[in-house]
Amino acid sequence: MDEGAHRLGNIAVIGVHGWFPIRMLQMIAGEPTGKSEKFCLMMRDALKSYLYEQHGVEVDDSRITLFPLVGEGRIEDRVEMLLSQIVDADGPNEGSQGANADVVARSDSRATSDIVSSSSPAAATAATATATKSKAKSKGKDKADSVKESGAADSSGNPAGKQSAMIAEALMPERSRRVEKLKEADTVFVVTHSQGTPVSAMLLERLMELDIIDTHRQRVGMLAMAGISHGPFPYLKDNVVIRYIESEAARELFELMDPSSYQSQRYVAALSTILHKGVRLICTGSWVDEVVPLYSAIIQGVSHPNVYRAVYIDAPHYHDDFLTSLIVFALRLRNMDIYDHDLLMHLSEVVAGSLWGHSGHSTVYGEPAVYKLSIKWLLYSTASTSVSTSASTSVPTAPAGYQANAQQASVSGSQIHMSYRPFNAGEKLNPFFIPWIMRTLWDEPEIRQNDSLRIELRRLAKQFDKWMPETKAGKELKYRLEPVRAAL
Repeated sequence: MDEGAHRLGNIAVIGVHGWFPIRMLQMIAGEPTGKSEKFCLMMRDALKSYLYEQHGVEVDDSRITLFPLVGEGRIEDRVEMLLSQIVDADGPNEGSQGANADVVARSDSRATSDIVSSSSPAAATAATATATKSKAKSKGKDKADSVKESGAADSSGNPAGKQSAMIAEALMPERSRRVEKLKEADTVFVVTHSQGTPVSAMLLERLMELDIIDTHRQRVGMLAMAGISHGPFPYLKDNVVIRYIESEAARELFELMDPSSYQSQRYVAALSTILHKGVRLICTGSWVDEVVPLYSAIIQGVSHPNVYRAVYIDAPHYHDDFLTSLIVFALRLRNMDIYDHDLLMHLSEVVAGSLWGHSGHSTVYGEPAVYKLSIKWLLYSTASTSVSTSASTSVPTAPAGYQANAQQASVSGSQIHMSYRPFNAGEKLNPFFIPWIMRTLWDEPEIRQNDSLRIELRRLAKQFDKWMPETKAGKELKYRLEPVRAAL
């Protein structure tokens, strides 16, 4: 295992932030915290921590190059803007200190939180932290400068946005060396959130077209946290703020609900390209997300063995009950390439958050275990294990996939074409389909013939009787499932 860890070689981490509210709303609700530099630093810390704890391998900061890309706007405008920050060697480089910049990064971990993964024995793995503080130091000639989290980058030129852009520049290599650094990397991680998911897929596609990233010689993984792949919750489209106050970039996200829209087709084409070329994609949705439905975060319409799906549950919202187990069971089916009959689409509203009471959309990127899960998926998965029925661990852990060289690991499964089932996310779902879906899944031959899945079905049946939902949506779900109670 140590040898496999060393074969990670040089690592590049590309961070792509999501959509930020306009400056006026930031003054009311507070500046967003999901910035590209945060994603890069979190992934760097996760890599160092995971490799040391699991394999006893210490990774020096000099082996990890960070690319926190900053820029707002519409999806395709952002792709070109962020691409230019990599390939434009003559652009401004204010505040940049080179690849070995002296930076002290600081990240405060959240209280006890839960990663719910779709193929663990009890279908949930708890990652516990006690509000510890970690410091990561990079070596250089000058004294270390303290880097504090700043406001979001803002295209209007506000001071907070400029400060964020300056920090991002300081973390990146000199502009003249960025293409070289990406090409030299043996392993590439792309970390993104929200609107950054379609932006990152298209950006990766462009970087591959330019031969800056090549999956034949590099391992490439992408972590999409609460990604807007099938649009936000449809009812948000009529929100007064969205309709009359927010920017065009915010309204554009609703175009992703329609599979016939230009943005949807462009995004799906980019996904098909990068998955076909061997990129490992992990989609992590967030419980009580107030902006992005679970089906959108996990890219419900796409199927490919290089895609892994999981859901993050913050500790205050975690309950080992029927609803949690049912959603994890459905995620596991998708990871095993078994059709869930769109169960996850129907359950997404049940676990939706509130704009006025929950912040599930922004809690997912603060949990180190989310980043470590993506590391496991990239290092351990192969074409055969990505659809494994094993229930012993949260992610397939075949040593061969981990010890293989970069070329073997990255291209595994790359010749399999992506399957796409388009659907219009703006159409209202019939909630009375849920009992029929459950009955169909209960009789599904692929499920009935799998020992571990049969055990989970029996567990679901026991949990259903004990389940006492407190929310209105939960109570309605239980009422609609009563007709299939006997079958369960």
